[in-house]
Amino acid sequence: MLEAAVTGYNWAYLDRWGYDVNLRTFWLFMLWRLQNHSSVDQLTDDLLTAFPDVLSAFPPDDYALPETLLESMIESRFIDRFLGFWGFAIIDPKRFHDGTKIGRKVEIQPLLRDTFEFSIEGATR
Repeated sequence: MLEAAVTGYNWAYLDRWGYDVNLRTFWLFMLWRLQNHSSVDQLTDDLLTAFPDVLSAFPPDDYALPETLLESMIESRFIDRFLGFWGFAIIDPKRFHDGTKIGRKVEIQPLLRDTFEFSIEGATR
């Protein structure tokens, strides 16, 4: 079922964005990075650092920067729909506190850590 969710399910099915940005390509990378820091902002930065060409999938938009749209898609498609559906992670929907945007933290669930373990061979802590 996990393989079907990663390779066959259209993560964009429930949203109305007209952009064909296939985040499924990066799911394992995003999972690894999210387990390290649990931050949506940092995850977006990590993805852009590792795969800067992903922004080329966004057409010009008068209302939002491609980076902002990407962050929203990561949160909606990857964290809410994919990780949330499997019970791997929870994210607090609160985006602002006293009118100020707050950094979004993902609460990694024990099932995620029990299911996926990342290690770098030969690495020391």
